[in-house]
Amino acid sequence: MTASFALYPQKVNYLGLNTFTPQPSTPDLHQRGYMASIQHRYTTGPDSLLLSQFSYKRFDADVTANSNDPYQLFIETTAGGFSNRQQRNTYRTEWQETYQFSARNFFGSHELKAGIDFAHNDYNGRTQLLPVSIIGVSNPIESIDFGPASRFDIHQNEAAWFFADKWTPWRRLTLDLGLRFDRDSLTHSTNAAPRAGFALLLTNDAKTLLKGGAGLFYDRVPLNIASFPLLPDRTIVELGPTGQILDSTPYVNAITGGLRNPRSVGWNVELDREITSALVVRAAFEQRNTARDFVITPETELNHGILSLSNSGSSFYREFQVSGRYKIRRDTLNAAYVRSKAYGDLNDFNQFFVNNAVAVIQPDARARLPFDAPNRFLFWGQFEAPFKLRLMPVLDVHTGFPYSVIDQSRDFIGPRDSTRLPRFNSFDLQVTRPVSLPFPHKDIQTRIGFSVFNLLNHFNPRDVQNDIDSQRFGALFNGVGRTFRGKFILEF
Repeated sequence: MTASFALYPQKVNYLGLNTFTPQPSTPDLHQRGYMASIQHRYTTGPDSLLLSQFSYKRFDADVTANSNDPYQLFIETTAGGFSNRQQRNTYRTEWQETYQFSARNFFGSHELKAGIDFAHNDYNGRTQLLPVSIIGVSNPIESIDFGPASRFDIHQNEAAWFFADKWTPWRRLTLDLGLRFDRDSLTHSTNAAPRAGFALLLTNDAKTLLKGGAGLFYDRVPLNIASFPLLPDRTIVELGPTGQILDSTPYVNAITGGLRNPRSVGWNVELDREITSALVVRAAFEQRNTARDFVITPETELNHGILSLSNSGSSFYREFQVSGRYKIRRDTLNAAYVRSKAYGDLNDFNQFFVNNAVAVIQPDARARLPFDAPNRFLFWGQFEAPFKLRLMPVLDVHTGFPYSVIDQSRDFIGPRDSTRLPRFNSFDLQVTRPVSLPFPHKDIQTRIGFSVFNLLNHFNPRDVQNDIDSQRFGALFNGVGRTFRGKFILEF
């Protein structure tokens, strides 16, 4: 039997700080929690095992503002205190039982495993949303008002059971087969998720390996999704040049179509070849299609509206990768090229109702996802140099991430995410050297040194002025220049 305990406090000041959001307008995030678990292993035979585990986890988060002034969104900057104040508490109790059967022989060897998992979750807290003003070129053009602060208390039970078989019908082929069932009390549904994988040695010298797999996967419903109808409602007020009210539309938070578990179908295939004892190359393809994503979109009818949360979102990601590793005595060289595409619905729930929430919600659209980077080249290595120095260079070059163009009203102009930041290019270096501890231990090695990010000081902007009504439209900002950090490493 083993017991473990983990404590993880964290505080982030000025979360989301960037060119257009100064410190007073950012929130502070204070996260804290702990986890305690007990695990018991009971050996029932030479290669059979019953694994039992019980765990309890608590995780709390507070989002606080750095100013109490009214929150205002200007074209060039942001003023006032962050409009979203949160206090969230989460508790999770989980019990797991997994049994590893003794090896069986039937048309090859079988390693069977079965298990059950039960968890109970509690999520409660308080959310307060304060008014937001959108300031145009010369005057306020819109305000967003919210209802009173709300409290929520959500409970969830999860149950899962699975069966897996690692089957080796002959020496050069291994199959991993599995079936998992998940039950979620929020969706009141039971989902079956089959999956399979294989590894095949194509040559007798065991230097060419073909492997892959496919599976159907269901995600849990996050507890903050279920709390959505309990959050403060909002009213959108359009203002005229002199501040007069032109239109006012109240929006009610509503889950449309009920809650369902997001579902993904993923598959991959990979070919590895050992060309020589020093050179290994790999070619791989991966694709993942996701349905039932949670998306937010405003819907209006006459003089009222609904802020709709639904399972209508979908996305896909695919990539083709070519990579290689070359070893020269104690030195190692690695290189990889990835061609990828990420596409789907853009109004993900987490943009608008988490730690650094976005106040303005426009209609959903499908386009390249924010992390889409079609081309990426990565080089990294490890070299043993004189004076016991170890050099670890990294060269990362990839396509710039996409962004959308907006106007002074925060409405999107043209297709979403149709413009990109410049190509990212960074050469990084880490240099370390072993040192002796005053209390030496044979199983612990110590290294000290330094790392340099962006050694060549290439300008890699992270922010862009995407407001077409700004005189600085298209200007780039906030590149991270050459940055040094000290390193102290314990290896054991």
